[in-house]
Amino acid sequence: MATVENIFTKVKNENRTILTEYESKQLLETIGIPIPRQKRVLASDGIDNVVEACEEIQYPVVMKLMSDEIYYKSDSGAVKLGIENQTGVQKAYDELMAIECDDANKGISIQELEGKPIAEIIIGAIRDPQFGPTVMLGLGGIMVEVMKDVSFRVAPISDFDSEEMLHELKSYAILDGYRGNDKADLEAIKETLKKIAQLVYDYPEISELDINPLFVYKDRIIAVDARIIIDS
Repeated sequence: MATVENIFTKVKNENRTILTEYESKQLLETIGIPIPRQKRVLASDGIDNVVEACEEIQYPVVMKLMSDEIYYKSDSGAVKLGIENQTGVQKAYDELMAIECDDANKGISIQELEGKPIAEIIIGAIRDPQFGPTVMLGLGGIMVEVMKDVSFRVAPISDFDSEEMLHELKSYAILDGYRGNDKADLEAIKETLKKIAQLVYDYPEISELDINPLFVYKDRIIAVDARIIIDS
């Protein structure tokens, strides 16, 4: 398995500051945060290799176009969900390749399709000029920009901090089993918060980090999408 240092060294050697989604999730996996099974295929490798990767992951899968030129993948049509067979792979591949992108190293990330969660949350981190490494928790998905329901702490954080951050959210009731719905795995959320806080504290080259969305279930969490930016 790759290490945080290995991943950062590769990115720096390629004169990049933005990790791909694939690399970002690979890094999360190294610190014990669950991610979907995933494989990356260079677009130039062709459809046969994409089909092989999809079959290895096992249907249904998600296909995403990976490139530094594509920031908001969903907005640009670079995410194809619920692909169930080779015909679907071919259609998704053709549509992804039709997206305007001059990146010669663009790739296609294939990952397993996760079931509907209790909630989507965001866990992020920034390096604040005044306070240093700071971790954030909020309602995730597209709702983070609409609701702005977030809580912050300076890293590293304690068990008490992570507990407080959860209770500061206006949406906490959703996670706590609102109206008889399943209660989210709050312990997994708190552990993930502490791991991210420790990560940005230990690695000062991380300038920004987002896990969005982090799918939350009653007995687990999984990081579906992630982005990490490092200093040049």
